[in-house]
Order: sequence, then C-alpha cells, then structure tokens
Amino acid sequence: MFRLIDSDNYGLDDYARNKSDNRFKVFGKGAVTIKPDAAELVIGVITENSQLEIAQEENANKTQQVINSILRMGLLAKYIQTENYNIRSNYDYIDGKQVFRDYEVSNNLKILIRNIDLAGEIIDTAVKNGANNVSGINFIVSDQSTYYYEALRLAVTDAQNKANVMADKLKVKLDIIPIQINEQERGIIAPLGAMTFKNINVTTPIEVGENKIIADIEAVFKYSEQWFRRYKLKKHLQMFDKYLTFGGAFMAVDSFV
Repeated sequence: MFRLIDSDNYGLDDYARNKSDNRFKVFGKGAVTIKPDAAELVIGVITENSQLEIAQEENANKTQQVINSILRMGLLAKYIQTENYNIRSNYDYIDGKQVFRDYEVSNNLKILIRNIDLAGEIIDTAVKNGANNVSGINFIVSDQSTYYYEALRLAVTDAQNKANVMADKLKVKLDIIPIQINEQERGIIAPLGAMTFKNINVTTPIEVGENKIIADIEAVFKYSEQWFRRYKLKKHLQMFDKYLTFGGAFMAVDSFV
C-alpha cells in the first residue's frame, strides 16, 4: 500500500479555520449628480430701538409685510415658517464703560420654494418689503431617496470592483457576494447659490448648479486561497495510497506538488 508523506500536514480542521479567516474589507462609494428642484432660504427682519416695545412693533409690522408680499406671489402659507425670534440688548463702550445703546429684535423666516425659478424674485420682493437679512439659500432635491438608492447601487459595484482587483493581485478566488455590508452616513453635497442684493430693478441672479448625492458602504468579502487546491490533491493521493498496488511493492511518495 502507498504511504503518502505530507510535509505540509494540511487537515480539514486547518482548512476550516483558515477559510473562516479568509476575508478582507473594502469601501465603496457611489455618487449621483442631479439638478435641484426646490430651494430653502432664510429671510430675516432686524429692527433696533432704544424702547423695546417700539422695536418689537416695527419688527412685527415689517415681518408681516414681508410675508404678505411673498404670499401675493403665489407661495403657500404652509411653506413659510418662523425659524427663530430673538431679542437682545446692544451696548457701546465709551471711556472703558459699557453704555446701553438700544434693543435689537430679529425674526427669521424659513421659506420653501417649490418653483426654483422664482427664488431670485422672492428674495428681491422680501427685501423691498422690509427684509434686511438673508442668511443663505440651500438647494434641495425633493425625491432624494430615489437618487440615493441609485448611489447605493453604484457604491456596491465600486466595492465589488475593488475586491476583484485585490483578489486578482493576490491570486485568490473571490466570492463576489459580500458576507457583510455596512451603510455609512448618508452624504449630500449641495452647492450654495450665488446671491447679490441691490436696490435695483433687476432680479437677483441665482445660480442653481447641481447637487451631488453620495452613498458610502463598507463591504466584507470572503476568498479561497490557492493552497486548498493542493490540499484536495493530497486527499486524492491518500485514497490512491489505500487502494493501488504495484506488484506488491510499497512506494513512498514524498510530494506530488
């Protein structure tokens, strides 16, 4: 009977243990670029007076005037929301002493604009009717989920492509289906529009640009090492060792690899 001398001493337990450890982690990124279809902006009214009641009254009147002017443009009331209302005291420093100057009242309105083409006109109308503070404009995509799901698909493909490159370099067999996927924090890059505020008869120019919706994932892949093929060959040789004979002679096989 044959006697197989295996200098590498591979066993099923060794294979099972190593196979479970044969994995690596990659990161995948997907991005979808889309033109925004809505905008959010914050318009504020700031008034100052040495008497608090007068500052509050002036602010309330101007704020209501701003709201009415925007409503006349066709914007729905449900898209106008008070973001914050604040009262503070202002002081001057004269000869090293703090001297009361006046009260400052501010009222900021968050406005959702569904017709993005009206953004510049709405800003100008608000300014003409008493608004004196615009903190920024944020362009958004209404149906973000649809585009984010597409970005997720691209992120998975990116991770698989990276895993294929790594497996090819390492000369191992890759299981292309990840055993684990972790979704990272959703990211949306929204460029700010360019705004210019002047008391002229020209609409404030608004450059919408494009939003980039990004998805990031972490994926874990399993792979099989080449040495397992050697292990399977040796198991076959052990079977031959049991059942094959040549003229009653025993043969020692040092290595078949």
